This record gives sequence, structure tokens and C-alpha cells, in this order.
Amino acid sequence: MEKHGRLRSALILVGLTLALFAAQALMMAGTLSHMAGAGEALALSALFALVYGGAMAAFVHLERPTHGTLLLAGVMAAMAMLARVNMLDYVTADYDSFLSGWLDIFREGGFAMLAENVGDYNLIYQYILLGLSKVPLYGLYTIKWVSVAFDYALALVMMRAAGRFAGERAKVPVFLLVLLLPTVLLDGACWSQCDAIYVFFIVLSLYLLATDRPGRSAASLAVAFAFKLQTIFFFPVVLLGLIHRRYKLRDALVFFAVYLLTLAPALIAGKPLTEALAVYANQSMGQYYDRLTYNAPNLYLFFPMLEFASTQEFSWMRYIEGIDAKGQNAYLNADLMPDLQNAALYACIVLTLLVVVYWLVHYREVTPDMTLAFALFFAIFLPFVMPKIHERYFYLADMLSILYAAGRADRRFVPLLVVGASLMSYVPYLMRQRPIDARVLSLMMLAALLLVGRDLLVRMRENRAALAKGGEAA
Repeated sequence: MEKHGRLRSALILVGLTLALFAAQALMMAGTLSHMAGAGEALALSALFALVYGGAMAAFVHLERPTHGTLLLAGVMAAMAMLARVNMLDYVTADYDSFLSGWLDIFREGGFAMLAENVGDYNLIYQYILLGLSKVPLYGLYTIKWVSVAFDYALALVMMRAAGRFAGERAKVPVFLLVLLLPTVLLDGACWSQCDAIYVFFIVLSLYLLATDRPGRSAASLAVAFAFKLQTIFFFPVVLLGLIHRRYKLRDALVFFAVYLLTLAPALIAGKPLTEALAVYANQSMGQYYDRLTYNAPNLYLFFPMLEFASTQEFSWMRYIEGIDAKGQNAYLNADLMPDLQNAALYACIVLTLLVVVYWLVHYREVTPDMTLAFALFFAIFLPFVMPKIHERYFYLADMLSILYAAGRADRRFVPLLVVGASLMSYVPYLMRQRPIDARVLSLMMLAALLLVGRDLLVRMRENRAALAKGGEAA
């Protein structure tokens, strides 16, 4: 009987995958601008169908769903894939100005170019670009394919994490929610960004830590850090894990060993070790000097901006005849903005140290079962107070807020604040318009931060009382 059930699940999965493959191929052949013929459409459709089929096979293996659940999840996941395919032709300035050029460099120079400074992404993503440069399909589509693959991988690991933090009933809804979440759809399939990749490894690290596999958790976190510097938003959780001895010295060694291993291909190609280690220093110091925030819904939306038209309180003036939309703010100049950025950074460091020291002083009251709330707090707090933050840097907060809400019925509105603010902050870049005053988005993110912070403080007070009572009993 069990064998018959597995066979039926396999037939449902194969049928859905083949149907998606056919639908995608027709859509690609009829709508995509860079399809040379039916052969390319079939090849590209096969790549995306492979992602879908692999993800759904993993879903079946991990969850053993009923046939009805599998059919529902499969149809919804297929619709999510079709939505992504429909966005493949969308080109942003990031692709035109950076990614396409980096692909061309790897296409012409091959493996040897890993020794050069190609772009400002860390090396592991450059390895992906090197591999994609060998694929005889349009570069924009293959870059988005990688991002979409990790959309589905992220949905799977979020499903597992939801089971750990919120219970079995939350797993399938979280899986489907992540696939259909607007910020996830836009970030990869539309924007061709890779935020789903490093957040996948962070959520995996969190899940492995929660299930008492610290070595694997450290290895996963090292891979996340090898993809994106924004992994530092999760580092306070590592500190908490070290204090509670959930991480040990050998796990720190695993982290550094795995990170150094990610440098190996570039070192083999001839890149000096110092340059390989300095990617993030160059990335953070060598660019972005004209604003305190780049559409991120954080504290600095209340500060003046260098470009006059971007100043929130006067944005309506861009529509007045005779006003230069790219004119400079009369109160700022290009020389002053770096000083403001540095001042904001120093203030951010001091504030962060004060918050971290507070948690360290009260570390006994921050118990391991508070790890998710602790992680969410810092995933919002750090990009909220740091200058030069982009809108996409709240991506980790989007995911953790979903897990947090899945486990607390009284906090179901937290993702509405976090994801809602993130989504609307994407609009100025992707659509070149501001449908809502960005300061409102900042207040939404602040409200979420204060709520999660309050929840932590309430739990700490309860734990403090329990500790005191235990001491009296002793």
C-alpha cells in the first residue's frame, strides 16, 4: 500500500513537472526577447523545470505529504515559477552596468580572470558567473535561473525551520508563502539579485543550530558570509551561541576553514590571498558616497539627501516646471556627505555596542529558545541604524519575520510591517516612482523592531524572575 502511495506521488510530481515544462516553453518561445529559436526555449524551460521538479521532489521526501497536499503545493509552486518566467526579460541598471559586463569578462578570459578584480561581489559568486559564462544561453536568463533556484531552496529550508520554530502545521503554508512573497519574486526573477542565496544559508545555519548541529551550522554560515557581507546581521546570534556554549571553539575553526576553502579556486588562478580577503573591505569603502540610505526603510530616511529631488519632504517639487529633478540640495554638497556618512557610522557602532553589551550583561536571561526573536531583532536593528544600506538588505528580516509570526498568533502582523516596508522600498528602483512617503516605511520597520524588542524584554523579565525564584529555592 505504501509503495502504491509513493508511486502515485511520483506520477503526480512527474505530471506537474512535464506540464510546467510545456507551459514554460510555450511562454518563453512566444514572449522572451532573446530566444534564438525553439531549441533555446526548450533548453531554458528544461532548466527551470529542473528547479521545480527538484524542489518538489525534496518536498515529497522531507514531508511525505498526502496526495491532496502535494497536488495543491505542486500547482501553487508551478504558478510561482510561471510568474518568475514572466519576469525574465526585465532588465535593471544593475544588470546593464555590472552583471552583463562581468559575464563578458569571464566569457572572454575564462578561469584565469578569477585572479583579477572582476566586479565587487565576493569570489564564490564570481565562480557562479564563470560557470554561467559557459552556458550558451542569454546571460540575463541564466543569472536569474540561479536566483530562482535558490528561491525554491530557501522555501524548502524555511519550511523545515517553520517546523522547528512553529510546529508541523506551519510548514506547508510557509513553503508556499515564501515562493509567492512579492519581495522574493522581485529580488531574483525581476531584479536578478542573489539575496536568496546568502539568506538560504543563514536560515539553514539557524535551523542546524536549533537542531543541535553546530558544526554544520558554522559551515553553512561560512558559505553565507562568502556570498554576502550582510551575513554580519546574523553574527549577534553567533555570539549568543558562543556564550551559551552551543558553539564551541572547533565550530569557529570550521567556519574559518570553510571560508578559506571558498577562496581556493581564485588562489589557484593566481589571486593573492590578501586581495581575496580584502573583497569586503573594498566593497564597503570604495563606493556609495552620495546618500545616507539607498531606499532602505531605515532611520536615515529622516535625514537630508544630497540630490534635491530625493529629499523626502520636497519630493513633490520635482514635478514643478523649472525645477531640476537632479539638482543638488542647497544645504549639502558632495564634500560634506562622506563626513555625514562617517559620523552616522560611528554613531551606529556606539549604539550597536551599547545594545550588544546590554544583552551580554543579561545573557543568562536570553535563553536558547529566544534565538529566533534575537535573530529577528538584529536583522531589523542593524540595517535600520547603519548608513549606506540598500533596500534589499532587509531580506533576512523578511524571512525571519515570517518564521516569528508562524510561531506566534499574536504577532501575525509583524511580517506585514517588515515585508510591506521592504516591498514598497523596492518600488523607487524598479519602477522609478514613490507611491508612498518613504518615511512611513521607516516607521513601519521601527514599529516591528520595537515590538520584537519588547517581546525579548518581556521574556527576559520572566526569565529573571524564574532565576531569582530558583536562587531562593536553592
